[in-house]
Amino acid sequence: MGLVRIAHPFPSALDATAAIAIALIAGAGLSTAVRLGLGMLFLQFAIGIANDLADAPADALGKPHKPLPAGLLTPRQAGVALLAAGAAGLLSAASVGVAALAVGVLGLADGLLYDLRLKGTALSWAPFAAGVGLLPVYGWWGVTGSWPVALWGVAALAVLVGVTLALANALADLEKDRRSEVRSVATALGRGRTLSLDAALMLSIQTIALATALTLGAGTWALAVGSAGACLGWLGVGLASANRERARQAGWELQAVGFVVLGAAWLSALNSAGALGR
Repeated sequence: MGLVRIAHPFPSALDATAAIAIALIAGAGLSTAVRLGLGMLFLQFAIGIANDLADAPADALGKPHKPLPAGLLTPRQAGVALLAAGAAGLLSAASVGVAALAVGVLGLADGLLYDLRLKGTALSWAPFAAGVGLLPVYGWWGVTGSWPVALWGVAALAVLVGVTLALANALADLEKDRRSEVRSVATALGRGRTLSLDAALMLSIQTIALATALTLGAGTWALAVGSAGACLGWLGVGLASANRERARQAGWELQAVGFVVLGAAWLSALNSAGALGR
């Protein structure tokens, strides 16, 4: 149970789901999409375990119930699990092709850079944002081997999604980070400004995605799904403004789910319109 918790199952599974959805939209068969998804899942497990290893001293003060400070797992056990998850993720990505492996290596390096060097600094948001930006590249380029011009726009909007989620995630951990004197964008900006920036960025992303889909003549179903994703995001913002840490945690998770739903609908609309070369 402790090993499952330090692997950060929710964001890992969500990233894997996003990778599978992108691959299917790109035209991959189910087997290929699942292998890409498993690759992303295990790579995210490795990043999550490294995160908890790096956070163990701070968690001993702010979250002593977590597996490592509580003694449910030893650092050695966590290290072995990290290596196993990383190897499994890269092997699964490699089974799809060189492009998927290359992006997988880059994503793993980005996650470890955040965990081991940039977390707790003024640049902590940057690898978070870059990692989300790599998701459509991993799912699309990994399947098709092609890089349509529109993919740059998709990746750029995904980076903005990553910035937004970095803000929401930092807001969820605000009290813990203040107690353990860990720097984050939320401790630097304060609660009110972090929440306002989070909401402004989310509104901008949703407006771009839905307006683009509408302009391209997206069907009623795609627009309805995209709008549902947007509504989930605003429900998450509402929870993010709560005083309770658990509610804010649920808030950033709802925002993440909303972005995946909106992103899948938007990507599907771009693909149906031929903007991605298919």
